[in-house]
Amino acid sequence: MKRLILAVLALLCSPALVLAAEEAAKKMYKFEPTKSISTFGLVYTVLMVVTFLYVGYLSQKKTSTSDDYYTAGRGIGALSNGLAMTSNFLSLATFLGFTALIWKLQYLLVAFVMAWLGGFVMVSISVAPSLRRWGKFTSMQFIGERYGTAAKIISVLCMILLAQLYLIGQMKGVGNIFQVMFHWDYTMGLIVGGLVVTTYVTIGGMYGLSYNQTLQSIILQFALIFPTIIILLKLGAGGGSIFPPFGYSKLVPTMLAELPTYFDPFTTVMGKLPLSFKYYTAIFLSLAFGTIGLPHVAMRYFTAPSVREGKKATLWAIFFIGFVFLTTFAIGFAAKLYTVQEIMGVQGLNINPKDADLLVVVMSQAFTPSWIGALPIAGAMAAGLSTIAGLLMVIGTGIGHDIYTTINPNASDAKKMKMGLIFTGIGGLATIGLALNPPQFLLTSVIWAFVVAASTFTPVLILGIWWKGANKIGANLGMIVGAVLSITLWWTKGKLFGITFINMGPLGYLMGGIFSASAAWFVTVVASLVTGGEKDEEILRVVDKIHGWNDYSTARYSGNTFAICCALVALGLMIWSSMPV
Repeated sequence: MKRLILAVLALLCSPALVLAAEEAAKKMYKFEPTKSISTFGLVYTVLMVVTFLYVGYLSQKKTSTSDDYYTAGRGIGALSNGLAMTSNFLSLATFLGFTALIWKLQYLLVAFVMAWLGGFVMVSISVAPSLRRWGKFTSMQFIGERYGTAAKIISVLCMILLAQLYLIGQMKGVGNIFQVMFHWDYTMGLIVGGLVVTTYVTIGGMYGLSYNQTLQSIILQFALIFPTIIILLKLGAGGGSIFPPFGYSKLVPTMLAELPTYFDPFTTVMGKLPLSFKYYTAIFLSLAFGTIGLPHVAMRYFTAPSVREGKKATLWAIFFIGFVFLTTFAIGFAAKLYTVQEIMGVQGLNINPKDADLLVVVMSQAFTPSWIGALPIAGAMAAGLSTIAGLLMVIGTGIGHDIYTTINPNASDAKKMKMGLIFTGIGGLATIGLALNPPQFLLTSVIWAFVVAASTFTPVLILGIWWKGANKIGANLGMIVGAVLSITLWWTKGKLFGITFINMGPLGYLMGGIFSASAAWFVTVVASLVTGGEKDEEILRVVDKIHGWNDYSTARYSGNTFAICCALVALGLMIWSSMPV
């Protein structure tokens, strides 16, 4: 009898439960692009794709040697190179995901931006001039000639790893844009977008990549800034909206009235986080030092006509990237205000994290005409295709040139160029295949790539340039330790062999970099010192040469003070990061 009563009650209550579930589902905001937004977005995308392919085709005619294919004949001027660096660095995950991070992390994201921009300043000081004077094709090639063949192979493998972390997220983002905005199947959007960028990079080489990245940088900046100005005006920011950061400042009192905790650097959507000085140190180490080590960023310097032009290109890149970040802060701030006032306040809906990635488009659709509202779609596509292109080029160069010439050092110039073309194409097809069933993360995978770069490339590049004592044993062990720890500690949330090496806490994906990058520095220095340092005079002479010295002196860059200080700081960071947060 008891079971019968329960069954009847369940039957009577089930419609109510269904209605309750439906009501709960209604409380989650779901973005749906209008037909006109989708149409304009598709038109813009088609026009861009045709243009990029045509630029790649025209660039093919200028590519006759391996130097043309891999470095664009070292003839890309400062302004064009600065624009290319900008689009190379500002990925699709940055263009869309950055606004989502502002929505989620709020004011805390200032630390991320300062770290990224600080990383570019450090690039221009610590590695870019020396790499350009050295005058090869990639940072992996520098590592190979500075530390030997084994180090070159290890660095190329590390490059492939971090490039895939970057690429899969970008490819997935391209597929998602086609899926959400144009109602295409994800697989179809992924394949079309992936084949387009693979084609124009493969046929045009570095000339095609450089010209397209310059064009993509202009597109993505216009596509972000123009809608942002209109959105800020509609939200009541006044004339200051013409320069988005000023419009942002005008809306600060409104935000404080609606959400007083927005400017608390420890408060996020998830609540108040127990963040500390250690977290901000981890952010800087992971993102700033990761920027130094990114091979597709370093590769841009090899296209500059001179060291001076390379430095000027860095200044242009810092200017453009900084302006885009300031604009992104403004649009992210506006999006947060809009969600608090309209979506959550008036409509009573919550934002799905997946839709947070599209807040730029959501705002554009709400406040601008369709032909303007679709511009962020074009900007996101341009940003995604640019970063994918840069990474495919570095994969093609790393395997098709650096590894192939190690196996076949007597290969002809035509053969070297052909192998780069082949492996660039293979890299693109492989990434499309991996992205068909991608992991669920997008922006976090990009940050993971920064952690890997900071833990593998950065220590051996800086030590190899500024300390003659760094040798092949130290470099090989340092890169291996950095690669293993940067992957393992992330995957196991700070544990190794069941032992907690680092207390990850909130934002743990950044905390891992403090330990793995520091371990790589420590191991590289200690192993080099224990094994007697570098003894090959030919290599030592190259160190002087890449700093601009015409003569050779055993006294320059030979002292161990710099290296020992680096090792002690690294050891201190490892111990500090292992302590309870």
